[in-house]
Amino acid sequence: MKILIFEFITGGGLAQKDISEALFNEGQIMLKALLSDLVSLPHIQLTLLLDCRNRELEIPEKINVVWVSNEQNIDQFLLELIEAFDFVWPVAPEMDLELYKVSASVEGKAKRLLNSSSQAVAICSDKLLTAQILKKNGLAVIETYLLDSFLQSIESGAWVIKPKDGVGCLNSYYISCQNEFDRINTQIADKGHFIIQPYITGEPLSLSCLFKNGEAWLICCNRQQVAIKQKKFELEACEVNISTNKRQLYQQLIEKIAQSITGLWGYVGIDIIQSEFEMPLILEINPRLTTSFSGINKATGINIGKEVINLVDNKPAIQHTRNKQITIQL
Repeated sequence: MKILIFEFITGGGLAQKDISEALFNEGQIMLKALLSDLVSLPHIQLTLLLDCRNRELEIPEKINVVWVSNEQNIDQFLLELIEAFDFVWPVAPEMDLELYKVSASVEGKAKRLLNSSSQAVAICSDKLLTAQILKKNGLAVIETYLLDSFLQSIESGAWVIKPKDGVGCLNSYYISCQNEFDRINTQIADKGHFIIQPYITGEPLSLSCLFKNGEAWLICCNRQQVAIKQKKFELEACEVNISTNKRQLYQQLIEKIAQSITGLWGYVGIDIIQSEFEMPLILEINPRLTTSFSGINKATGINIGKEVINLVDNKPAIQHTRNKQITIQL
C-alpha cells in the first residue's frame, strides 16, 4: 500500500512564502504524530512531501521524502505526484480552499482519499454554510451572520469576528462595544469573507472523532486553552482526553452531524462551547487532523493512523488502552 502524505505547512504548501513560527510548529506537531502512527504499520510504503527549508526535521529512515523547492508550483507538482500512489492523506487548512483543492485533485485522479470528501470539505470550509446546514438539521449552533450584511447594535453583549474559512484563532477578534466593532470593521476590506457571532460564555472544547458514511465514533474530548490578547484570540494549549460525564451526549451529537454532512470521513475535529447546564453549541467542524490529534495515542493508546486505514474496509473498534490527560503546548 503506497501512501502519500502532504502536510500543507511543512510540505511545501507555502514554499514561496514566509512561514510563521506558530504555523510551522503546529504543522510539525501534527506531522510527527501522524508519521509515528503510520511508520510501524506493516505493508505500507510512506512518501512525504517536505519544504526544502525543513531539512533539519528528523524523519524516520524508512519514509521516502520528496523535497519541494520555492521554484515549484505545488498544485501542479502534487497533481502529477498523486498518480503514483494508492492513497493520499492531506493535512491542509480550510483557508483559501487549500484542503478542498487537494481533496478534489485526489478524487479527480480516482485515488483513495484518507479524509473527508471534497464536497464535505467545501461545506466545512465555510463556517456560515456549516452553521446553516447544521441548524436546518436540528442541531444547536452559534448564531452566525455575514459581516457584510450585519446591522445589529453591538452595545448588548460581546461578539466575535473571524474569517469564514479561518483556521484556529487566526484573524479572530473579540468585540465588546460599538467603537471596537467600527474600528475592526473599517480595517477589514473583504467583509464578504468574514462572519460575526455572539461571544458565548462557556468551556471551549473539541471532540476528536472518526466518521464514515453517515456514522460517527467519539474518540475523546479535549479542552482548548484560549486567551484574548489585545482583542485577538490565541490558542495556547490543548488538553487531550479530559474527563467528562457527557460522552453519551457528545456521541449523540456527532451522530447527528454525520447524518447532516454525510461526506465526513476519517478523522474529524469538532469545536463546541459547553456551558454548565445547556446543550453544547457547535462552533465549527474541522474535516482534517487537528492539533488535539497529536496527543491521542499517548493519552488513549489509540493509533489514529491505523484506525483511519482500517476504516477503508471496516468500521472502527475504538478501544482505550490508556486513560491519561495530555497537554499540548503551542
